[in-house]
Amino acid sequence: MAVATSTATLRTLHRIHRQLADLDGRLAAGPRLVTACTAKLTAAETARSSAQDDVKKARVTADQKQLQLKSAEAKIRDLEGKRNACKTNREYQTLGEQIAADTMANKVLEDEILEALERIDSLKSAVPAAEAGVAAAAKALADAKAKVAAEAGHLESEVARVRAELDAVERELDADIREKYDRVVKHKGADGLAPLDGRSCGGCCQQVTSDMAAAITVGRVVVCRSCGRLLYSPETSSPT
Repeated sequence: MAVATSTATLRTLHRIHRQLADLDGRLAAGPRLVTACTAKLTAAETARSSAQDDVKKARVTADQKQLQLKSAEAKIRDLEGKRNACKTNREYQTLGEQIAADTMANKVLEDEILEALERIDSLKSAVPAAEAGVAAAAKALADAKAKVAAEAGHLESEVARVRAELDAVERELDADIREKYDRVVKHKGADGLAPLDGRSCGGCCQQVTSDMAAAITVGRVVVCRSCGRLLYSPETSSPT
């Protein structure tokens, strides 16, 4: 194979590898998008459950306080009945003091119940927003799945077409070049090739020697001593 042909082949191979890398990246992005949307839906569902649980807990607290108040009120009624039936002033006074203390405690409990009911109303207001968040996240997940499914067939078809093109072009390489090419592509993929950029490797930007640059310019395949890429002459520097 002529050196110019070899150089043109490497340029083509590099283009195809980059195209494949782009297609593979787009294919991989689909499942990542679905995974991200699934995580957002899970987080939204957790937030909704948390909001609902907060309301339930607040209701339990309010119910407990209301039961406590009813019990305390029944106790006061019982004490009032005992006071009305007592026979000594000392006993009457003692019961009166107990009733007054319990009545004061009940007023505090009533305030706590009111605060608990207000807290329920406040917490309930967060539930619709949490439910809307779940609905939005579920729609985003469904849209992502539909988009990925719609694009996957086309992308897979493109990958197959480009890989077939790659196989055909690879067969144009001479055996000695193919050996080097296979070795670097196995480890680096699309990054296994790079054009000469002035006097530097187009991949790692390290300067090459004058002899290497001259060899690349006339169409020979050279391996970068710094990064191991196969270097080729860019099209603008191709021999005419």
